[in-house]
Amino acid sequence: MGDITPWVGMAGIRFGESRAVLRDRLGEYRSFRRTPGTPLIDHFMEAGVMLSFDEFDHLVLIECIDWAEPSLSGVRLTGRPLGDVLAELTDRQVSFELDDSGCVLTGLGLSLYSPAPDELDIDVKGVAIFSRPWGGQGESGRTESSDASPWESDAPQTETLF
Repeated sequence: MGDITPWVGMAGIRFGESRAVLRDRLGEYRSFRRTPGTPLIDHFMEAGVMLSFDEFDHLVLIECIDWAEPSLSGVRLTGRPLGDVLAELTDRQVSFELDDSGCVLTGLGLSLYSPAPDELDIDVKGVAIFSRPWGGQGESGRTESSDASPWESDAPQTETLF
C-alpha cells in the first residue's frame, strides 16, 4: 500500500524531492499543464500518481488514485465508499470537514475526492496530499499554517485533477 505520512509524502515519494530524482525512481511519465502558464505536472500512470513541483522543481503536491493504494493509519482511502472511509478514520480520531468535492482531513494536509460527496455510498476516487505551506522548517522546508494548497492565491493550482 501507499502509506501516507502527513506533510512528508507517501511510500517512496517525499516532499522536497527533485523532479529529476522522482522521474528516475518512478519511471515512465507524461507531463502536462492544467492551464497555460502553470507549472508542469508529471503523471506517472503506472504508479497512479500525479506530482506537482514548485519553481525550484521540488515536490509540493501528490495526487493519487486507487491504483496507488493510498492509505492513512492503516485505512485504505480510495476504491471504497466515502462513508466507510470516514467511519474508519473517525475510529482512529482523525477529524474531517466535508466539502463540495469530498472532504479535508483536518490538520493533515489531505483531501479526499468523491464525485458525489453528499452520497456516502459512492467510492472515493482520489487523494490530494499537500506539503506544508511555505514559511518555515518542516520535512519539506515548510511550516503548517493551514490545509490550503501552497498555491491558494493562484486559482488554477488549487484544483486537483479529481
